[in-house]
Amino acid sequence: MSKGGLGLSDLSIAPRKSERPSGPVASVTTLVPAPNETVAPSILPKPSEKQRRETAETRAIVQEDARYSLKNLKRSKQRNVKFFVNIALDYELKARLQRAATENDLKMTAVVKAALDYYLKENDY
Repeated sequence: MSKGGLGLSDLSIAPRKSERPSGPVASVTTLVPAPNETVAPSILPKPSEKQRRETAETRAIVQEDARYSLKNLKRSKQRNVKFFVNIALDYELKARLQRAATENDLKMTAVVKAALDYYLKENDY
């Protein structure tokens, strides 16, 4: 297989966009004020040092509150999953646990939690 050379005529090139917009938009944007009208410069008012400091402080307080609320939300989610118990089960008990979980469409952890909760309630803990 030999590579053929590509020339400029082999490629299609899109025409350039015109720099001047055409149509009704062009007539609106190219309006020139009459000579007797004065055009006021559209400069935004510059806030004072005190106003800038107040807006910066309020923005910082809002961001800090959002950061703390997000951190507290993450902590509350972690509290539910924080403690783990490793239990060595014999083969027969694990098989019964698996069967109970599949028959009731539950996870094995949910069955173990329910069993532990029931046992602790029965023994006044």
